[in-house]
Amino acid sequence: MKKWAIAMANACGGQEVSWTSLKLNTHNPLKVNQLATQFVEDYNEQMLQAIKLANGEIELKDVDKVGEEEE
Repeated sequence: MKKWAIAMANACGGQEVSWTSLKLNTHNPLKVNQLATQFVEDYNEQMLQAIKLANGEIELKDVDKVGEEEE
């Protein structure tokens, strides 16, 4: 999540988020769109796992394994 947040901040333009220096970036709408889509897909997958866990369809030990079968 930390890497995603830094990439999103940098894609929006302005002061670059980094550990070592200050730098101004231009905005990158395509990167913002890509990162927003990635966030939504990851969030939806997590919510589906939570629903399955709540319904007893999967066990907690299997939560990280859901989705790996599809890859």
